[in-house]
Amino acid sequence: MTVDVANDAMQIKTKKSHSSTTLRITLITLITILSCYYLWVLYKAVTPNVSIAYKAYYIKTQTLFWQPKEPDLALKIPSSLELSTKVPYLSRKGWNKDADNGARLLTNSGGLYFTLPHKVKQDVKVSITLASSLASPLHFTVNQWDGVFASTKQSNVFDAIIPASAFKSGDTLQTLQINTLTPLAFKLVDFSFLSLSKNDSHQATPTYASSSMTHN
Repeated sequence: MTVDVANDAMQIKTKKSHSSTTLRITLITLITILSCYYLWVLYKAVTPNVSIAYKAYYIKTQTLFWQPKEPDLALKIPSSLELSTKVPYLSRKGWNKDADNGARLLTNSGGLYFTLPHKVKQDVKVSITLASSLASPLHFTVNQWDGVFASTKQSNVFDAIIPASAFKSGDTLQTLQINTLTPLAFKLVDFSFLSLSKNDSHQATPTYASSSMTHN
């Protein structure tokens, strides 16, 4: 009788030991699976597989508007941007979210984020149209190149010529930042390749800034 009780006790102990081992293995397995899952989530958070526009708007909070139709923020040249509309390239910094009377106010330094679908091989002419005249030139940067918007015969229109070397190639996000200390209302930003026609040469006198570009 005593032997039977001892055997039963041993069997119960063995079963408990087996159950404990099984539970331990199950817990270790679950912890391993959860750890792998959270590592995967962390990896996806650090390197999200999302569009350039999504990353610029939601993750880095660089752009002012979210436009799903422009996933790459690709800027075509030539093009004319009406800043009173929800232009997807506008920086969140500097610009008023609401437009007024066909113009958008730039309260301090701000500009555009964009990519270029093709490598720029020609100098680019950029014209800005303000809601009112401006007496002094307007400084800006394209990536790491410094430039100046020079006045034209129209007191509210300023032109600049940007060398092709100022632009990056590929799908790298680029910036054009306008540096202003006083609020300015912008109506248009026009991009075109530099034309050497007589018509362009007498309408404006765009200038290059001093060559302070740093190559990446």
